[in-house]
Parts: sequence; structure tokens; C-alpha cells
Amino acid sequence: MYDTCGRPLAGARERFRYRMFSHPDVPFVRGFDLDPVAFWRSLAGCARAALGALPAGCRIRGVAATSQREACVLLDAADEVLYAGPNLDARATLEGFEVHQAFGVRRLHATTGHLPACVFPLARYLWFRKHGDAARVASVLMLSDWITERLSGARVAEPSNAAESMLFDVTRRTWSEEICAAFDVPAGILPALHPSGTRVGAVHARAAADTGIPEGTPVFTGGADTQCALLGSGAVAPGDTAAIVGTTCPVQMVTQAAVLDPAANLWTSCHVVADRWVLESNAGETGGAYRWLLKLLFGAADAAAHAAAEPLAAAAAREVLCYLGPIVFDLRKMNPFRPGGVLFRFPIVHVDRPERGDVLRGFLESVAFAVRANGEQIAAVAGRPVQALKASGGMVASPTLVQLLADTLGVPVEVATVPETASLGCAILLAAGAGLHPSLGDAVAAMTAHARVEPRAQAARTAEERYRRWRELYATLEQCTM
Repeated sequence: MYDTCGRPLAGARERFRYRMFSHPDVPFVRGFDLDPVAFWRSLAGCARAALGALPAGCRIRGVAATSQREACVLLDAADEVLYAGPNLDARATLEGFEVHQAFGVRRLHATTGHLPACVFPLARYLWFRKHGDAARVASVLMLSDWITERLSGARVAEPSNAAESMLFDVTRRTWSEEICAAFDVPAGILPALHPSGTRVGAVHARAAADTGIPEGTPVFTGGADTQCALLGSGAVAPGDTAAIVGTTCPVQMVTQAAVLDPAANLWTSCHVVADRWVLESNAGETGGAYRWLLKLLFGAADAAAHAAAEPLAAAAAREVLCYLGPIVFDLRKMNPFRPGGVLFRFPIVHVDRPERGDVLRGFLESVAFAVRANGEQIAAVAGRPVQALKASGGMVASPTLVQLLADTLGVPVEVATVPETASLGCAILLAAGAGLHPSLGDAVAAMTAHARVEPRAQAARTAEERYRRWRELYATLEQCTM
């Protein structure tokens, strides 16, 4: 929860787990179920906890939802959830292949700005049509849209998350009649579209009882978490580039119009800003892999482990090249069997064994290298260089990583003073939509702030050489399988 200056007032979080299962026909593919009852109970509990932590005298002016992309819910006319799956759910892998064959990969990317089909709601709807009662499906909602529906009863959508459904024409910013016709998707199950930050209803009595949010509180459309994070980072002008260094690390550049990658690799989506799009590459698993590494080295991944790791990584001097999570996004070379590892200089076993700090720094360098590589892909397609990087997400709490980003990219890094920029971006949309600021631009100016970190000349030269070797070894690993 934020005030109109973008200051966090209260918040709450709760760990949530999905049920995971193996795909019966494709063993290395995983399916994930989202329990909607447990999810809503957890979300409502967090809302109550956050409200209870608000300073005295605060007035709730509105509520909006953001959520992970690709997550979706199939709902019947009586509000019963028929299917709910997070962004990780790949149960529709075979249906995704069918979409590619029936529509054509190039044509699909040119229409939707995305590939591969298997993780998007179109394929999951086709899967459900095979395995469930498709006649009952009254609405296909992205997860943030379902939260809006639970709060207000309004079944609506907004372009930034609709663009993650593979049912959306990303250039025209509307549902794709062509895709719906090709796959016999009833147009009536796709909700009405409204710009992000539009008031669509009010919190009804049942939702108020669940969440503690006062009945009648205005409800606004929010947006996809990554695009909301761009907004919360202040990335709104064409050419603005941001990395959200959280569990994973999307890297996006804001564009004036829809820019489609001729190689059909990078993703094109709608920004939460009405007349902007984003071009995306992705550095893959960053914060998630780092937490795993901390557990191996410290026995935990809590705040104390992060605090203990930071000075060790900052002081490390031995050369370690790490390939444990961050990637260079390339759909043409997706390989679930590609190995990862940590490489040490010879003669490491006999003379100069690395310490924990060396491995930690090697990992943080790999994050910086991957952000640079993905930024270079975006710059090549967009036809403009990355001149500065806006950074947010949990990992920017590491000063070592932030400085490595600046040195490796050779450009200033503007670190959001509020790391949770997805929720802040949602609050900015709400503040503008509710008239608490004259315009969205005014809301961004009033509610965002950055700390600027400059690249260091000598460190940048060293990083240049290490980046070159990291890319060479990365290319070698792409040819290997396990």
C-alpha cells in the first residue's frame, strides 16, 4: 500500500505453493495447479494484514491488481473456477505444438508477439477443451483480471496482460479475431478490454468481508507484473530500458509502436501506458537460483544469509565463471538438457581453491553478463542502444550486483528506491485513474525515485574482457547436453 508520493505505507506477503506434476507424455515437462480457494484465502489474509498495519487516519482511495504473466483462470457463469494455472504450467505442451502447426510459427509471432505457444492461455484452453467441459467456460481471465473479478464482480481485461494470452493482436491492441476463428475460441468468453488504470467497479460485500477492504472502495484495472514494474521504475519514454531482477529477470525496452523481432525470438507486449509497447528479452532464473546457492553455502536464504553473502562477494578476487541460472534468451536454442556449472582457473585443486565469496561473486557477475547480453539483443532489434538501465526487484538490494551491472553494461544504472516496483506501478495506475494526480506522467514523476550508480572506467575494462569469455563459454555450453 502506497501514498500519493509513492511511499510504502504497509504490506504483507505469504509464501504460496503450487501442486506440481509430470506430464504423462513428455517427462521433462511439468504441470502446475493453482488452488484458487487457497490462493484467494492467502491473498485476502495478506490484504487484512496490510490494512491492519496502516498508519492511523489513512483512507483507502482504490484497489488494483497485478499478477504474474501467462497465469490464467477459466471461469463458468456462476463464478466457479474450472481451471487455474500459474505462468509455470506447461501441461499444454502438446497443444502448443498443435497451435504452431495449425497457425504457423512466424504468423503466430507476427500476430501475438510471443512464442512458444505451450505456456500461454490459448494452449491451456485447448487442453481444457480436450479434458474438461468447455461448454461451461464463460470467461478466460488472466490472473490479475480474476482478482479484479473477485473484488468487484467485473469480468474485464486490460492490454498488458491480455497480450500474454496468445489470443491478442499485439499491434492492434485488441483480441485477435483471426486466432479465435482458427481455433474455434468463442469471442464471448474473452472479456471487454479497458486501459490500465480504468475504474471498473467497486469492492462488493463478499470481497469486503474476505479482505477487510471497505465495501464500495473503487476497483481499477491494473496490469501485468513486469509492465507494472516498468512503470514503477519510471520506464515510460521510448528507449527507456529496465531489468526487473527478481526471481527471474525480464529485460524490456519501451517503444513508441509495436516492434516485432524478425527472427521471432524476442517478445513484444503492450505497456500499461496506453500508447506504449515493450520489446522483451529475458535473463531467466536469477533471484531464484541465487536463493538456491545461498542455501547451499549458508544453509538458508533468509535476510541474514543475504547480509552474510554481500561482503564476501564484494571482497572476492579469484576468477570464477558461473552458469547456474541466468541465460541469453533464445527460443531457437531452448534445451532442457543444457548443463550448468562453475568454472575455476587451473590449477584450482592444488593451489588456489576458491572461497564462498568467489563463487557468489561469479554468480552475481553472471547476472550482469546475462542482463547485458539480453539488452544487446533488444538494442539490435529496436535499432537503438541501451543508454541507461533502470533496475528494480529483490536482487538490487545487493550493492555489489548493482555496481557490476553498471560496470558490465558501461552505462549508468538507476536503482528504484522502492524495489517492489510491480506493486508501486499498480499504485501509480490507480493514483492517476482516481484523479489523485493530473495525469499518469505526473503520477510517475511524483511517485518514483532512483539512486544513480555510474560505471567505473577500470572495472568496466575488466568486465569487458570477462564478459567476452563468458559469452564464448556460454556458446560452448549451448552445444552440450546431459
